[in-house]
Amino acid sequence: MRSIIFLCTANAIRSQMAEAYINAKTDVLKAYSGGVQPCGYVDKDAMAVMREIGIDMSSHYSKSVDEFKGKHIDIVVTVSGTAYQDCPEWLYQNAMNAHWGFKDVSGESRRRYRVLRDEINAHLDKFLACYNPALTDDEVRALLRGLSR
Repeated sequence: MRSIIFLCTANAIRSQMAEAYINAKTDVLKAYSGGVQPCGYVDKDAMAVMREIGIDMSSHYSKSVDEFKGKHIDIVVTVSGTAYQDCPEWLYQNAMNAHWGFKDVSGESRRRYRVLRDEINAHLDKFLACYNPALTDDEVRALLRGLSR
């Protein structure tokens, strides 16, 4: 089973939603999330809008990307511009990677959180519709590139 990590700046909203969605929707990937500048908490509105669609993030916590140093990660997806710019080189060395940027909605209305959730989930659904564990690394790279935002 391949591993995938979603990175954003604070690891409070976007990457947490992506991790939770992948882990809820498939058993052919193991998802993680991390932040390049972790804030120390998971946003309560992010947790609430994911709970609305039956996905529980109550066990999630804000993690630094450094927690994954030394751990094998197959796929790295940055979901914020800051994470894309500041992603540590060691994480990219042996991983397939992509940038799927999504807007930061921290401090905005619950409606904006729902829009973000639905955008992330729709994008991940496109990925999952094409992903197959039998794909070669080159095929996964092509799939990731094709979904870049």
